[in-house]
This record gives sequence, C-alpha cells and structure tokens, in this order.
Amino acid sequence: MQGYPNPLAVSDTFLGIGFTIALLWALAATSYRLFQWARTPSPLPIPLTPAPKTWWGVIGRLALELFAFRALLRGSKTTWLASLLFHYGLLFVLIMHVRFIFEQLPTLLIPFIIWSGWAAGAMVIGLCILLARRVLIDRLRYISAPSDYLHLILLIAIAISGICMKRIWPVDTYAVGQFLQGAITFNWQPLPDSAVLWIHLLLVLTLVIVFPISKLLHGLGIVFSPTLNQRDTHHE
Repeated sequence: MQGYPNPLAVSDTFLGIGFTIALLWALAATSYRLFQWARTPSPLPIPLTPAPKTWWGVIGRLALELFAFRALLRGSKTTWLASLLFHYGLLFVLIMHVRFIFEQLPTLLIPFIIWSGWAAGAMVIGLCILLARRVLIDRLRYISAPSDYLHLILLIAIAISGICMKRIWPVDTYAVGQFLQGAITFNWQPLPDSAVLWIHLLLVLTLVIVFPISKLLHGLGIVFSPTLNQRDTHHE
C-alpha cells in the first residue's frame, strides 16, 4: 500500500538505531569505569604474596592472570578448564565476527570462520559447566546473585542462537554485515527476514547494554587490582 512505510523496514531501523545507541553507551560507560578504577588511590602496599619485585614481573603476573587464569587453576581445575573453553571460544567467535565490518573478507579471518563452529561449541560447554557448578555446589549457590545466573544464561542463549544460524537456519551474512556497518556509521540498513537472527541480535543488544554495569567487566578490572599490580618493595 502506497503512502505507508514498510513495518519490517521500520523495525529494522529501530533495531539499528538501538545498536548504535547501545554501542555508544557501552563505550562511554566502560571508559568511565576504567577511568574511575585508574583514579582510585592505593596508598598502602598490599601485593598478593609471593609478589614480583620488578615491574616486568608485575606485567608477567598480570599476563598470566589475564590469559592463563592462573588463580583459577590454583583454586579449581574444573572452573579453570571451563573458563578457558568459554573465554577463548568467545575470543575466537568475536574475531570471526570482525568480518562483518569489512566489505571484502580478509584472508586472515578465513581460519577463524572455518573453526568458528568448534569455538562456539567450546564456548557453550564452558558456560554450561560454569552454570552447573553454581547450581549444584552449595557454597557457590549461596554466594551467587540472580545476575550471576542471568549472565550465564544470556551468553548461552547468544551462543546457541548463533550456532542455529550457522548450522540450521543460515542467513545472508552480507546483509548482516551491511546492517552492522550501518549501525556503526549511522547509515542504518535492513536485516534479512530471519526470526532466529532477530533473537540473536536482541540478545546481543541486551549483553552490550548490561556489560559495562555488570560483573562481566571483571577481566579489565584485574589490571587495576592493587593485589596484583603492585611490586614487593619490602626489601627496598
């Protein structure tokens, strides 16, 4: 009918604008929290012993915590393994999603696309183990807040809906790339007609919104932890 906008096109535009706003919010809120952490004074030397005596040692210690989860390995090998599966599976999938911001597929991303299904599977397995531990272990269930469960369920739903689009209900990835590029460049584009894609994007939108104000930001907070970023100056 002439004179009336297409309802699907309007909804696509609203979703695109929502993504733009959410990305700006996440960038601003995350930057603000990092700025707050950086400005928080640490007047007392409280390094977690045994602490390194040099700044290079501090950098190495932080690297081990950030990339190898050394503290988790010491505490629980099950949690450590599940965290490795989840975080590195997520990293692999995120790198694969970088293809959507390019007009032509970079050659370097081809291995990530080929193995993205396995990475998503590892991500789901790790998340399910972490969720099961919170449900089944009494001491973890006692200290868990509702948000701890909701974050895990949200991430599982995002991963499963992404797997469904790859294996069961494939979508036009070029059109998805145009939509995401439009959300970044304020040139909003329509989406392919796919219910599972809408579900996936709405879940991702929710994650982007809650990320800066939730425990999900804990990885960046490790760098600002005074127990980990201080040297042992006891003998100086």
